[in-house]
Amino acid sequence: IMTEKIQNLMAENVREQKQKRKSELQALQAQINPHFLYNTLDSIIWMAEGGDTKNVVLMTSALARLLRKSISNRHELVTLGEEMDYAKSYLTIQKMRYKDKLEYSVETSPYIREVKVIKLIVQPLVENAIYHGIKTRECGGTVRVEAAFENDEIVIRITDDGAGMSPEQLAHIFDERKVDTAHHGVGVLNVQQRIRLYYGADYGLSFTSTEGVGTTATIRIPALAPSDYPPQKIADT
Repeated sequence: IMTEKIQNLMAENVREQKQKRKSELQALQAQINPHFLYNTLDSIIWMAEGGDTKNVVLMTSALARLLRKSISNRHELVTLGEEMDYAKSYLTIQKMRYKDKLEYSVETSPYIREVKVIKLIVQPLVENAIYHGIKTRECGGTVRVEAAFENDEIVIRITDDGAGMSPEQLAHIFDERKVDTAHHGVGVLNVQQRIRLYYGADYGLSFTSTEGVGTTATIRIPALAPSDYPPQKIADT
């Protein structure tokens, strides 16, 4: 009887921990959604004030498509293809705002588009690259998003040739006390927390950056059934 009670208590503890992890994931994902919505609506307001009615209509339609995707998919996991398409739609919206000041490319190995990943891990980093890298440069710049297999992991790199970061900024990029929520700093910390919560401490984000040259954000997560796909390398950036 005692053994059975211990087993029941252990099973209940496991259920509680799973529910806690699920609740934390949902809370962190909810933190991203209004953040992204605010920035997109801000872009629409900016164009409306400038009298750019045609692009206001186009951007509002694009935003409606993004929200429809977000609302219709309540699962924690999406395919990598869906995640990359979501980021591409966001870049399309921002390209409409910044015009010639922003260029972008999105490349995904066809072998991994069906691999499942947690949602909303790429778009916040794309947003960060635009607002902290490209937006501050008078001549604009380019954001490149690449995803492929590397050493049995999914590796996603978001690279910009924008303002870059100082060594001090880079050293404190995950410091919660220094996150500037008023200037879009919540995205990086949010993505890091969700990746580690779901996949474990061995996975997450890393950054390389040089002031005046640009920044590369690298996401590393485990691939589901990596042996089903041929290994592919991403060229060093």
